[in-house]
This record gives sequence, structure tokens and C-alpha cells, in this order.
Amino acid sequence: MRSRRLVLATLAALALLAAACGGEERGVEVTTVTPVAVEETPERVGVTEEEVRIVPPELLVSADEVAQGSAILVSVTGSVTEGDVELLGRVYPLTQGDFSKYTYIGIGVHDTPGVHAMRVRLTLANGTSGSFEHEVSVSETQWDVARIYYVEGAGDPVLDADERGREDVLLAEAYALETPEKLWEGRWRVPTEGAISSHFGERRSFNDGPVGGNHGGTDFGAAEGTPVQAANSGRVVLARQLAIRGNTVIIDHGGGVLTGYAHLSAYAVAEGQIVEKGQLIAFVGNSGLSTAPHLHWEISVHGVLVDPMRWVDGRNGF
Repeated sequence: MRSRRLVLATLAALALLAAACGGEERGVEVTTVTPVAVEETPERVGVTEEEVRIVPPELLVSADEVAQGSAILVSVTGSVTEGDVELLGRVYPLTQGDFSKYTYIGIGVHDTPGVHAMRVRLTLANGTSGSFEHEVSVSETQWDVARIYYVEGAGDPVLDADERGREDVLLAEAYALETPEKLWEGRWRVPTEGAISSHFGERRSFNDGPVGGNHGGTDFGAAEGTPVQAANSGRVVLARQLAIRGNTVIIDHGGGVLTGYAHLSAYAVAEGQIVEKGQLIAFVGNSGLSTAPHLHWEISVHGVLVDPMRWVDGRNGF
């Protein structure tokens, strides 16, 4: 995976460069807006031009080449007031972080492999706006196949279509949250003890039936009652019983990143509660559509489920 660092020069300079090249500056589009004079802005009376100097934006992209199920971190520093990033037909607003505005982009298990154009649109503090493009290459992932056997009557893996639909709608609403504040800090951690019993993305066959679907998270085999901790700090947005995932907790970490913890035996938090990384939130269980006690852990990035272990072991490049 190759890291790449791009620097977007001052937009005014880019505009002059584009004009000098006859408008042939590839990948860059600049629109200049006449800024309001300092003396015309009441809150800036007495502020010198040097003090309101615009810092040129700098773009950092965590990787140019990514696999299905991974994620990209896009950060922009400088005097940027707002902006968004578009990739694979989806638009992601930039969120204010500690030192930059940023967004994570999830690469779904069904996103098309190949080279895709990513467009970043920015607005600076003086009203100047601009955009540029950067190419991202998505590679296909070969998913493992798991064969699962269950006793008839102990739980139907396909369940009722209406029941699945109701749960899907509830989860989609939760994972669509776009809290503008960054609520997490530092490295992400695994939420419980135990060996991984099922990997993200694996396809499944039930009782030797047809292979289908992709597992939406990582499963940890652990004894019932084993503590479950928050993978990072955030706000609990869901703590309730679901048909398939059983007792479930979802935490909003800000910027469109949320984590889900399923098949729990009991809760240690409530909806609306602020939690810290490593804080006890629940206990491993066997609720919902489950054949043995385990924790199902998933990460959603702007509604796209991605491999949560990549957030722990650094394979995403951040």
C-alpha cells in the first residue's frame, strides 16, 4: 500500500497558473471569489492583512491503492472552512478534527474494482473555492467461505424477510448519523478477549446450502458474560434487542464512524450515554441469530460496513 502526499498550492496561484497554461492545468479547477475587504467586516476591524493571511490547503490521502473492505483517511489542513469528498458515487462531508478537516471513506465489499476518480471540493476562509481530483485504485478481495450447520428449529438463518427488513432499516438509520464533532482519540482496540471465530467479509453456506452474502463484522469466540469494552470513545446511539443481532449496542464516534456490538447477554450502558475507550459497555452472549456465545463487532463508515480489524492492526494505513 503506497502512501501519497499531495499539496494544493494557494488557489490564487493555481488560478494564475491555469491561465498561464491556457487552462490546461489537469485535475485542478479553481473558482476565485472576491473576498470581503477587511475593513468591511465588523468582527475584523483592527485586524491586519497578515493576521488574516490564508494558509494554503494541504491534502493527505492515507493510500492510493485499497482493497474491498478497507477504508481511506482523507485530511485537509490550512484555512479551509468547509468541503467534501466524492468517491464511488458517494459524497462525504469534511469533519473538524484535532489538526485538520477530515473524512473516512469506506470501501464496501461490493464496490467495483478498478481506478476511480476522487474529487475534493474546498472553501477557504476568504470565500475562495476550488476543487481537484485524485485517483484511487480499488482491488478485489477474495473472501473465505464458511460452512455453518445448525439444528432445525434452533434458529432459521434466513428468518422472515419482513423481520430482516425492519432490522436493516433500524441499522441503516443508526449508521447514517453524521455527527460533525470528532469524539474518539488515539488507536482503536479490540472490544473483548477471545480468538477470532469468523472474519469480516467471509461468505457463508448454511447446512450445505448455497453460498451467499458477506459477513458484516468480526466475531470473537468467548464465554457468556465476558466483558465487552468500547473500541474507542463516543456516544451510545442504540442499546436494544434486535431479531438477528440480538442484544446490540451501537456507538457513534463522530465523523460518520460508528461501531456495533451484537449477540450480547446484558448491557452496561444506555442510549445517549457518553463512553470512553476501554469502558465496559456490555457482556458477551448468545442472543439473536447465534449458534454459540460470541461477540459480533462491526464498523460502519458513512453507512458502509468495513473490516474492523484493519482499524486495530494498521492495515488501512492510518
